[in-house]
Amino acid sequence: MTNGRTTNARSTNEHDAVRELLPLAAAGVLDAAEEARLTAHIRLCPDCDANLGAWQQLGAGLRRIPTPRASSALIERTIALTQSRLTQESDRRSERRIVTLVLIFSWAFVAISWPLAQLLAHGWESLLGFGFEQGWENFVVFTAICWMSGGAAAVLLAMRRSRERKLA
Repeated sequence: MTNGRTTNARSTNEHDAVRELLPLAAAGVLDAAEEARLTAHIRLCPDCDANLGAWQQLGAGLRRIPTPRASSALIERTIALTQSRLTQESDRRSERRIVTLVLIFSWAFVAISWPLAQLLAHGWESLLGFGFEQGWENFVVFTAICWMSGGAAAVLLAMRRSRERKLA
């Protein structure tokens, strides 16, 4: 009796597994092993055979339904919106590059011009580091002015590009 229950449980599990394959079989997406398994089961099970027929009818009905097409106006709007967004993203990348270059230029300008300004104002002794206590305050002010100038230049460039894009 235990043997019959085990066989019945296996049969039920196999039946349930094959039932899950029915919609896939109707869609024609089973591999060869699954197809053979289904075919063997269908020969013995009229319920699954009838269910497969129903799934095949449903699939055929769905294939007869026309595929909706987007209107040409919708397609044109979508293309225009996509192009606009791509242009905006390209402009943002370009502006980031400009700001980065201006900042690098500002830092390089400070690094090069501060020693030069010290040399011209105070001679060679200023480059050797004497009088650091009062020199660092000047350096901070000089650096801040250079960075603000660089930032202002970046903002002006961005505003100019924005105006050029609006006119184009």
